[in-house]
Amino acid sequence: METLIIKIPDEKSSIVKQVLKDFGVTIVESDFNDKSITLTTDQREEIISSQTQIECGSYVEQSTLDDEIKTWLKK
Repeated sequence: METLIIKIPDEKSSIVKQVLKDFGVTIVESDFNDKSITLTTDQREEIISSQTQIECGSYVEQSTLDDEIKTWLKK
């Protein structure tokens, strides 16, 4: 198994951890200030692909999705 260490700012750690868990990532807590998580090769490739999509602007803001869902539900 490959280990990838990601430093997550404390104020964002709960959100980031939840997203990673949703992707099936096993998070290994550390006794140090640094948080470590373990990713499979597929998970790492998915993150790299996602980062590339974000850099290219291929994403939708959550607020936009929320608005679209509200409009759809009113129909």
